[in-house]
Amino acid sequence: MPRTHLLDHLILIVGVVFMMGPVGLLVWQLAAGSDPSALWALFLEVWQGETRNGVLPASQMMLNSFILALGIALIKCAISMLAAYALVMFHVPGREILFGAILVSMFFPIETRILPTFAVVSELGLLNSYTGMILPVVASGLGVLILRLYLQHLPPELFEAARLDGAGPVRFFLDFVLPLSLPMLAALFAILFVLGWNQYVWPIMVATTSMEHGTLVRGMASLSVSSQAGLLLMLLALLPPALVFLALQRWLVRGLTAGIH
Repeated sequence: MPRTHLLDHLILIVGVVFMMGPVGLLVWQLAAGSDPSALWALFLEVWQGETRNGVLPASQMMLNSFILALGIALIKCAISMLAAYALVMFHVPGREILFGAILVSMFFPIETRILPTFAVVSELGLLNSYTGMILPVVASGLGVLILRLYLQHLPPELFEAARLDGAGPVRFFLDFVLPLSLPMLAALFAILFVLGWNQYVWPIMVATTSMEHGTLVRGMASLSVSSQAGLLLMLLALLPPALVFLALQRWLVRGLTAGIH
């Protein structure tokens, strides 16, 4: 093997060890001194909510986390795709100003506007609801920025050919733009899913009196990180984002490398 290839592989191996080291340490701490039957009994106890710490069953917390992450990812991808298409396709007066206004939201994540957002959600009667947990997090211009840049790199001949064939904006979007954008949408979906899955402060704020909307991240904070139950919740919290990235790996690479060549 050439020396350069050996160095490349060595760098990759070091990177994998660096990234997977904490996960390996978590698994080792969870399995150390416990036999498989004891771990299975602990899993059933945590999954069914039989711990004495007042936390929800892990099954309910995982469902809440999944609804939160999936709702944020799907709604954000849909809104961003439509907004980016409108900004690129239609010559709206002042569209650059509109785009700049959308980007301003990126400088104010949910954590920086949590008090006024809470007041608005309370006035709308969305406290203690999945809608109140999802919609304020969706208000960000990241998806519009990424998809607008991607659509701007589509060949202009594609637009002209569709126009000559009599394709209207809706048909052109459904038949051409949307299929070509699937890799980028998959990459954006994976990023937003993890963003929604890791939400901690806002779900606690909006679910003021409802423990039924607790997420896995919130449950981990309720248990001691040194306890076996806490370690198991950490491991469970890692699985869905990892599965999403593995399932969308090929699309993720295609989306993130689109336009490089």
